[in-house]
Amino acid sequence: MSLSAEIREQLISSFRAELAEHVQTMTDGLLGLEQHRVDAKDSSATLEDIFRAAHSLKGAARAIGVTAVEQLAHGLEDVLAAMQTDAVARSPGLFTACYHALDAIQAVQVAYEAGELTPPTKALHALAELQPFREARGDALPLNPNAAHAPQNSATPPIPETPTSTGVSAADETIRVSVGKLDALMTQLSELLITKIRIEQRATQMRNLLDYVAEWQKEWLSARSAYNRLARKQRQGIVGEEASRPDRDLHRMMTYIDAGQERLRELATVVGVLSRDYSNDVMQTSLVIDALEEEIKRVRMLPLNTITATFGRMVRDLAQAAGKEATLETAGGEVELDKRVLEQIKDPLVHLLRNAIDHGIEPPETREAAGKARRGTVSLSAQQLGKDVVVTVSYDGAGLDITAIRRVAARRKGASEDVQGLSEAELAELIFYSGFSTSPIITDTSGRGVGLDVVRRNVEALGGRIDVEWQPAGGSAFRLTLPLTLTSSRGLLVRTANQVFAIPLSAIERILRVGAEQITPLGGQDTVLFDGRPIPLVRLNDVLDLPNAAAKEGRIPVVVLAAAERRIAFAVDDLVGEQEVVMKGLGKQLARVGGIAGATIMGSGEVVLILHVADLMKLATRAEHRSVVQAVPVHGVVPNPTAPRILIVDDSITTRTLEKNILEAAGYSVQLATDGQEALRAIAADGLPDLIISDIAMPRLDGFDLTAHIKGDPRTAGIPVILVTSLDSVEDKSRGIEVGADAYIVKSRFDQNNLLDTIRQLI
Repeated sequence: MSLSAEIREQLISSFRAELAEHVQTMTDGLLGLEQHRVDAKDSSATLEDIFRAAHSLKGAARAIGVTAVEQLAHGLEDVLAAMQTDAVARSPGLFTACYHALDAIQAVQVAYEAGELTPPTKALHALAELQPFREARGDALPLNPNAAHAPQNSATPPIPETPTSTGVSAADETIRVSVGKLDALMTQLSELLITKIRIEQRATQMRNLLDYVAEWQKEWLSARSAYNRLARKQRQGIVGEEASRPDRDLHRMMTYIDAGQERLRELATVVGVLSRDYSNDVMQTSLVIDALEEEIKRVRMLPLNTITATFGRMVRDLAQAAGKEATLETAGGEVELDKRVLEQIKDPLVHLLRNAIDHGIEPPETREAAGKARRGTVSLSAQQLGKDVVVTVSYDGAGLDITAIRRVAARRKGASEDVQGLSEAELAELIFYSGFSTSPIITDTSGRGVGLDVVRRNVEALGGRIDVEWQPAGGSAFRLTLPLTLTSSRGLLVRTANQVFAIPLSAIERILRVGAEQITPLGGQDTVLFDGRPIPLVRLNDVLDLPNAAAKEGRIPVVVLAAAERRIAFAVDDLVGEQEVVMKGLGKQLARVGGIAGATIMGSGEVVLILHVADLMKLATRAEHRSVVQAVPVHGVVPNPTAPRILIVDDSITTRTLEKNILEAAGYSVQLATDGQEALRAIAADGLPDLIISDIAMPRLDGFDLTAHIKGDPRTAGIPVILVTSLDSVEDKSRGIEVGADAYIVKSRFDQNNLLDTIRQLI
């Protein structure tokens, strides 16, 4: 890498961090002002902070030569100055223009890092959107909408443009570490060095001990030789001058024995001291290593607000797009988790927040009619409990609609009989299954039944669990219990089928000893009472498909495991003990072994498999819920071998041809119509199709009227209708729901996999 490229990379890294900090400061301030979370007396201070961030960003952009960011920040400065003097009204349009400018700033930064010389279109649109509010100030100079990244007539030379492969550099993989954490790490390292010196001293003592034993062994061999000579002479009856030798040999032998006893006493003393010192060193080493492990974990840990900083803006935009009003309140953002845990829970939290806006928060009019404030509240909080962190997403809107969940479950094939016997807790668990949704219509953002399924899979992959609580009209709370770190954890060692397995303690609700009289058959399933309620009881070896061990008399050990709202008791042969386990992967070849999360190595060198609790729960309940929740078909596989017939209604020949090719390639039979009237004639002449895909804006009979006609006729009401259109407003989507459409797909975000998934979900 050339010198100029190295300098550029350093500057880009610094600019990236500074830009992110200033953008977040402005976003938080604008959200506080827009949502009236800032008192009137603090409003001026907040505006001053935002203005200062915009000004600092403008200076940084000018220094590095990113003129488009400089002009956008300058535009924000003018708008904020107008807000400070009340020259402009604080309208939703004003705040939206500011947010779009912040989005454009980030887009320009990414494009700049990629080596692009012209600003993205988003930047030009944002500048134009800011201009009317800037003009209200009166003295604001017009901005140059054609400004490129490189500075023009600037005293600071531009940084050489060195194209990079992507807009994301290796710096994104770094972590900012506080000096306090590094100091603590160095302190523990110093302790470890001291312990190393002491262990080396013990090694010297061990060598001296070996030399001592070797010398003793030589003396013992001499004594043994003298004894052998004495015994031989006595047997031979030697007399004369040799007669005195036995006395001398006997004396020598007794001397050696006395010396040996003294050496044995000394050896016992040395070994006792060495054993005591060695035990102390082992204890000290363990303490230092444990402390060092904790400090290294802390270095990898980041506060939760590292990933939640942008959520407030996201909730605001989602609510605005849905015609609702909502504010995000956060608490416990300073709680720290491992960087890998944070990375893997970001998507689940985004899904939960989207779900809160889409399904939970009601429209302002509905909230007012129910006696609630027009603006809903979504809360995100975190709390550390021991070695776990509990992250809760809650909202004050509508709770889970158990009636709708039961209705959707009953509508699925073969589920009607099973659904009637499910409790509310069991029905609530169904929302976490893939393809399950109570949304009245499938859109690009909801109704596909994948959000909560993704949430549970990600949480369970971390060794955590998710629980849900709700009130019919009082909102819902999704509680994620997560480990602080992923490096090591405590595990319960159990034996079944003569094999030892480890179960993470975080997933264990209780350990019981159960007698035969406490096991009750219920619906063909053995059950035991847990907190006064019957829960399924299965043998762990049966779930893992292992042979049965010899039956034992008396009470059997039972481990109660929890996942979501379900509790299942697993019977094992023995409880071996509790131990800290460090999980090791099994490699790609064994990554899909059911019920196994990884392996750990015991102190004896024995390899013990660690059980995957979520997999165990699924294996234990697979037969129980097979009729309630069907698996989603794999991409490209047609679930109905008789080739379902789909009617495509669109006045554009290009759209009709595109959709026809996609569907025929997936194995469907396709029929075409150019408008609603032709579609109705085709249905009357050729019979009922299995599904209809229709545009909205068409001559003679548009898609809304066609859908209303189909859903209003008892003969055709059961045909699923998918509206594929360029109309993207909230009003149009609401109209689609009113006329009875089953799915609403916007052409600008059209994706053939989404279309095929939606079709499979409906037929």
